[in-house]
Amino acid sequence: MKIRSYIIKFSVLIITFIIVPLFLYFSGNFQRRTNLMETLSIVTILAFSLLLSQFFTSRLNYKLMKQIRMVNILAIHRFIGYFFISVILLHPFFIIIPKFFDNGVTPTDAFIRLITTFSSTGVILGIIAYAIMLILMITAFFRFKMHLKYKTWRRFHGYLTLLFVAIATWHVINMGRHSNNSFSLFYLLVVVIGIYYVIRKYLFKTKKNEKRH
Repeated sequence: MKIRSYIIKFSVLIITFIIVPLFLYFSGNFQRRTNLMETLSIVTILAFSLLLSQFFTSRLNYKLMKQIRMVNILAIHRFIGYFFISVILLHPFFIIIPKFFDNGVTPTDAFIRLITTFSSTGVILGIIAYAIMLILMITAFFRFKMHLKYKTWRRFHGYLTLLFVAIATWHVINMGRHSNNSFSLFYLLVVVIGIYYVIRKYLFKTKKNEKRH
């Protein structure tokens, strides 16, 4: 029964964060571009979707923890995190790369325009999210050198991730060329549920502990 429950839970995660985004992408009435640009779009969409799955492949998911050893959950969490960060670190360059293959704006001009267009809310949100992501990456990598208690660091990491997800989701919905109503609804539902998991884990638990004392 445990193995069956384990398989069901992971099947739900795969369907929700891989199959559903792919379905929304291929069923959407989006203007198709070159194979390179479409591939970069799919990789970015999956990376962001898997980022949102981090809410459900961590300590926040009590039911999953009961079925899988903690070490396995952390391994999955890290793998998804490294994949996401690798893709998103390159995300600005994904926008620039296609410029090498057309006769329009040069790659250099496109990059400068991208990082200096402060009149666009979406661009500003993207830059802020990118900066927060770098902080998340650096603090996670140097966690043991920060001399923080594990619970303190975990809360810091959780709240900073929550801030990043909120801003990044706003950026994606605001600027993403594939963010139609279906994609936006999918992102918002997952983020709201993820926020609930965080609040239940930290805020509600803290209040219960205060009442006990």
